[in-house]
Amino acid sequence: MLRQVVDGKDPFSFAILAGLTRIVLDNYLNIQIKGIENLPKSGPFICVANHSSRFDGPTIGRIINRPACFMVHPNELKGLQGFLLTKVGAFPSSPRYDFVSHVLSRFEKGEPFVIFPEGTVHYDGLTHPFKKGVAKVAFAALEAGLDLPIIPIAAGYDWQGKRKALYNIGKPIAVSAYKDAYARDGQEAIETLLKHLHNDVLDLRRQLGFELGIEKAESRIMLKAS
Repeated sequence: MLRQVVDGKDPFSFAILAGLTRIVLDNYLNIQIKGIENLPKSGPFICVANHSSRFDGPTIGRIINRPACFMVHPNELKGLQGFLLTKVGAFPSSPRYDFVSHVLSRFEKGEPFVIFPEGTVHYDGLTHPFKKGVAKVAFAALEAGLDLPIIPIAAGYDWQGKRKALYNIGKPIAVSAYKDAYARDGQEAIETLLKHLHNDVLDLRRQLGFELGIEKAESRIMLKAS
């Protein structure tokens, strides 16, 4: 039986930690954002991003600028760091937990869901294959009557000089476009949606100047994962 995810977030802790995070990030990083008009200002949505730095989660939280839930690797939820992360809405990406039901309950509260489908941070400059969790949540939401947009986000960093954090927010992807395909073959629809999301994030990364001219390396990763 799957364990229930406990939401450790509370309004007071969130406000304090979000404020401190904002101060630290705004003073340490030069955050530059493209496509901010694509980010919904209210209501639930799914945010899908590549994971190339420990700054990704805090910075995306800073960009969203309202309560959200975050799926993170269980190793990130240990000790003081884990305590603080749970206070801002983080929960473990573990097959032992019923994360889908938890996220659906947060959608009912109007919260966005942030996920890094690569599963962990990769420092090799490549966007690795996406795991299925995001697609499971998206189709579960659709079955629950929630046609939520998926917002692809590409992140990249330039540590030379002014320590730039570059973010490119793509146009919303409608899960309902895959409704008929999911009814015919759920597994195939999941794989197709994942490819769509992965390709969108790759394109957004390339617009930022990352992952240019490395298609062969990217193909090797995809083949290795298949």
